[in-house]
Amino acid sequence: MISPRAYTGMLAILLLVSISCAQADAQKPQAEPPVTKPDDDVPEETLKEIDSLFAPPQRSLSHAEAIRILTSRMEKVLTGGAEAEKKYPSAGNLHHVRSRMLRAASFLASRYEDASYRKTLLAVANRVLASNVPAADKLAADFFVTQAKLAETSGQAGEKEIRQFAARYAETDSAGSAMVYAAMLANKTKQEKLKEELLAALERDHIEDGRIRAFLRRVGRHPDVGRPFEAELTRLDGTKLTLPDDLKGKVLVIDFWAMWCPPCVKYMPHMKNIYAKLKSRDVEIVGISLDKERKKLVEFIQKEKLTWVHTYTGKFWADPTVVKYGVTGIPSVWVVGRNGKVVSDDARANLEATIVKALQEPADKDGNKN
Repeated sequence: MISPRAYTGMLAILLLVSISCAQADAQKPQAEPPVTKPDDDVPEETLKEIDSLFAPPQRSLSHAEAIRILTSRMEKVLTGGAEAEKKYPSAGNLHHVRSRMLRAASFLASRYEDASYRKTLLAVANRVLASNVPAADKLAADFFVTQAKLAETSGQAGEKEIRQFAARYAETDSAGSAMVYAAMLANKTKQEKLKEELLAALERDHIEDGRIRAFLRRVGRHPDVGRPFEAELTRLDGTKLTLPDDLKGKVLVIDFWAMWCPPCVKYMPHMKNIYAKLKSRDVEIVGISLDKERKKLVEFIQKEKLTWVHTYTGKFWADPTVVKYGVTGIPSVWVVGRNGKVVSDDARANLEATIVKALQEPADKDGNKN
């Protein structure tokens, strides 16, 4: 059976490219797309058929079998995409097909030492760059082309290439995503000073984007530590909970979790022990559930006697607070101090000590740190 960590790593390249490709599908265009007749568009059924090939393999499969299935599917994406390009050469939505081809080609090129996959990747990327589509749709393609250029350069020339890449998107809605890619390019080419500069700029200028928050945490930064944890939540009884205002003065444990998450359920006895031990010291746990069915969630909470605050929207990974803070894996356990500011965005492994440390920080009558 493939482990969650190995499974996540296996799909990482697909998720990476999606940071711009999925965004591009959802954003309003920043430039007028080519004018075409509706009949010229690639049919929605074709796009759905291609999208179905990105469905993750069953977790019960071995790593080797999952890779084999993904490889076969990604090759089908490329074949189907090429057929769509040939059949609908002037389609106004052809860039959606090419974005999916990029995801497939990038997976194959990263997975195998086969020059043909790399050649296909760059060919698709160059077709995207040559087309009249919004900046957001060009970003991933530009990343792959720039990466290829960097393989043939180094030093100041490489730094200049990366800076120019980021600058091309500085005045677009994709500026933050472009800086993410630029930081990755700087890391790959060992431009450490430039990488740190880009990461600091992301933390300074793009912190409101949950995907940026998630990326910064993945590279070892903690952009929310020291900032207020702000959320408009709904308790299971329908009443509203505004953080940090409604619970300021307390030390909060924010637990992003779900019943369908085995590690979350396994962690609950530990949470119950800590709550019993520390709740009298102005410690409160706020559960943010990613579950879909309220009735089952209520039954589970009552059965397990989870007596702290529970909130729920039924929106799964689209929960507003999950999206805002870029939570991409659960359980995700945070600690918020008496002043309403984040003490830790990764407290699961050392929760009790983190809470005790937060309790030692004094707060005035308004919940602000002295």
